[in-house]
Amino acid sequence: MASSSDLVVLDTRKIATGKDGRLFCGVGQDTPQFLAECGEWSAKLNVKNTDFQPVGSGLVVAVPTGFSVTLTMTETVVRDDVMLEPLITALQKGIIPWYTMNCGITRAIDDQEERMTFNQCVPDGDIDLASLKPGEIIQRSWSFRVNMLPQFQKLFAYEGKYNSEYTHYQG
Repeated sequence: MASSSDLVVLDTRKIATGKDGRLFCGVGQDTPQFLAECGEWSAKLNVKNTDFQPVGSGLVVAVPTGFSVTLTMTETVVRDDVMLEPLITALQKGIIPWYTMNCGITRAIDDQEERMTFNQCVPDGDIDLASLKPGEIIQRSWSFRVNMLPQFQKLFAYEGKYNSEYTHYQG
C-alpha cells in the first residue's frame, strides 16, 4: 500500500492551457506557416470496433477493426492565402489539395514542449466559405481527415516515476 509520503501534489503551474498552443499549416510540400488567426483546433482519434458475440456467451465483445484521425479548426478570417486560396485554386484544376498541420504546446513555466505533425490532411465535410452575422467576428470552420498516422516530434516530460501498481505518480 502506498503511504501518503509517496503521493505528489499536482503542480498546477505545469497545466497547459489553450493560450500555450499553436497551429501551423502548409499546403502540399509547402513549409507550414503559423496560423495566428486560428481561434481553436482539435485533433481526435476515432477507434472503430465490430461487435462479436461468441456462441454460448451473453457478453458481446468489441473487436478493433480500424481507426481514423480528424482535425478540426476555426479560423478567424484575416487572410485567405494560406488555406482558402490554395483550396479554390486546386478545385478549379479538378483536384483536392492536402495540407500538413503542425500543432505545438509550450508551457511557459518550464519551456517543456509537445509537438505533433499531421500529414496528408484532406478537407472533409462542409467548409465555411462565408458566414456573416452583423456585429460578429467572421470565422471559417474547417474539418480534415488525416490520411497518415500523427507523429510526435516532442512529448511533455515528467520527473519521478509512475507506479502502475498503485496507479499514482511518485515523485
